[in-house]
Amino acid sequence: MGRQPTARGGLQLRTWPGAYPRQHAARRLPRHPPGQARGQALQCDGYAAYKKVAGSKSTETSVTLAFCWSHVRRGFYDLAKAMAPVATETLQRIAALYEIEARVRGKSAADRLAVRQAESKPLVTELRVWFEAQIAKLPARGPTAEAIRYALNHWDGLERFLKDRRIELDNNCVERAMRPVALSRKNSLFAGSDEGGENWACLASLIETCKFNGVNPQAYFTDLLTRLVNGWPQKRIDELMPWCWVPERPPRGRTIL
Repeated sequence: MGRQPTARGGLQLRTWPGAYPRQHAARRLPRHPPGQARGQALQCDGYAAYKKVAGSKSTETSVTLAFCWSHVRRGFYDLAKAMAPVATETLQRIAALYEIEARVRGKSAADRLAVRQAESKPLVTELRVWFEAQIAKLPARGPTAEAIRYALNHWDGLERFLKDRRIELDNNCVERAMRPVALSRKNSLFAGSDEGGENWACLASLIETCKFNGVNPQAYFTDLLTRLVNGWPQKRIDELMPWCWVPERPPRGRTIL
């Protein structure tokens, strides 16, 4: 029959404050953000494709880019292990921001914003001034200067959490949700078709949504499929979503997430 045409795809994950992680299979990053994300904040690393997806401020499809402090921090870890003083102090300064976030997590959005303005903003301002002073003393092509340059080049997006109470310091929650997919990538090399890839993404979304809501995925799918096969009414399908789901019988054993 000869060799058939193939397509290479990838998996994206999107989540919004208070919403569930949604995974989406696509052959490439979309040129424009999805309708739900327009006018919203997109928190990401410095990958150039995200800047193209965000568009310009003058377009209807534009989104606000908020960059990840965890990615900034990673650039200094190995340098700090080598006892580089600038890297060590950078990690200490960033750790102070995370300590503030730990104190306000779970509080109202207004309280979070107030504390960020009062406590985090001065630290961020001081860090930028300190970065600019240090980079002037370092070899331009040295690893420490490169790590500082990455932060300075993304500064507008890094300090966006100070003004927008919806934004977190990092996008680690999304990366954690993607980790199971990365660990099992060899089991998912061939989706069979675009539709197969979409189905795989839907299942991955449901599994991660279960974890997000403290639900055992295996118990959920067992109960879900049983109810659907037994004729669960379409008009009550919302009751089977992971954030609403109540098992008919309590699952045996402990929950494993």
